[in-house]
Amino acid sequence: MKEKIINYIENNPGFIKNNGFKVKELNEEKCILEYNIKKDGLNPMGIVHGGILFGLADAAAGVLSNLGGVEQVTTNSSMNYIRPAAKGKIYAVATKLKVGKSIGYFEVKIYDSSDNLLATSFYY
Repeated sequence: MKEKIINYIENNPGFIKNNGFKVKELNEEKCILEYNIKKDGLNPMGIVHGGILFGLADAAAGVLSNLGGVEQVTTNSSMNYIRPAAKGKIYAVATKLKVGKSIGYFEVKIYDSSDNLLATSFYY
């Protein structure tokens, strides 16, 4: 199931592939997605656009939620931007807080390659 999800996520047209998000780790409790910062992912101030950060976090939570074989979509989320990034790679680390019959709860933290916390978010 894991390989099937990774292949689907990384090779089908859409937001995840278009932005170059890559699965670095995936297991029952955690998903790590990587984004190599590109010029077209920056805002006018030269830092990673909040939409990229939000999309990366949402994708990481989504991949993790679907690993259990139940397709889920985000019903609510929040994002807290803490520190900017402008170059290199960033990582979204999604962890499972609780999964019920129809709704899962996930926390996502985004880090730069020096392990500086860039953003935190919650999804359900």
